[in-house]
Amino acid sequence: MAEQVLFQDASGQLVTRSTLRAALEACGAADADVLFIHSDLTFGQPNLSLGRRGIMAGVLDAVRSLGVGTLIVPTFTFSFPNGRDYDVQKSKTKMGAFNEYFRRQPEAVRSLDPMMSVAAMGEKRYLATDVGHESIGKGCTFDLLHQEARVKFLFLGVRPAMCFTYTHYIEYALHVPYRYNRAFTGKVTAADGTTREETYELFVRYAGVEPTDRDDFEQALLHTGAAKKVSCGDSFLYVVEEKASYALLVEKIRLDPLYMLAHDYPRPLDDRFEVTGEMVAL
Repeated sequence: MAEQVLFQDASGQLVTRSTLRAALEACGAADADVLFIHSDLTFGQPNLSLGRRGIMAGVLDAVRSLGVGTLIVPTFTFSFPNGRDYDVQKSKTKMGAFNEYFRRQPEAVRSLDPMMSVAAMGEKRYLATDVGHESIGKGCTFDLLHQEARVKFLFLGVRPAMCFTYTHYIEYALHVPYRYNRAFTGKVTAADGTTREETYELFVRYAGVEPTDRDDFEQALLHTGAAKKVSCGDSFLYVVEEKASYALLVEKIRLDPLYMLAHDYPRPLDDRFEVTGEMVAL
């Protein structure tokens, strides 16, 4: 892999493709069959001479050089809850520039889920192509991932406390009482241009339920060894083991049913659903 400067941090240190790869190896990202990637490339000042595409290409090259069989990124749009139809080719993701770049690669495939689509490349493309009609639930990408043996989540310059969407699948598996599947209907356009009206379900919170903004689970992941953190430029890389994180959160919620919430929620439960602005989180 050719040496190429991607970022320069606040101290003047350079983040190259090689140093990024070394950090990825140090946090155990290579030791997986599937790598699910969350990203916010906060490693320093971008190398403007490369342009945005050049930086994205350099980051993707560093990740691909690890030799992991399958790479996945979230390309969520939450189209139906926001009153929009979904086009697997044209609907842009709001999950970041790297994710949008990734999904546009010729070897990437994207799921038809109009709310929480993912893009995948590599051996296990079925993790994107063979999903069901529950965005978080039976047959979703997270459900399929949980059935795989060696899955890790990579956080590129972003903390797990900010965007570990997989935790909602664990809440689903535990049948937490403060979330429920809500149906949304709209039109889905596939890669071949065919359009069909479809109904998908999203695992949403009841009215008055507020998710925690604490980093308790992130700290627990690090403390137990389920996650590893390595510095890179102005930021960090985190790698979280799927099986270990699942078991840990199951334990936490069973001990404290409100573990993932900011506070207790009102009863009786209220299923009124309202979108204010763009719905981009759960």
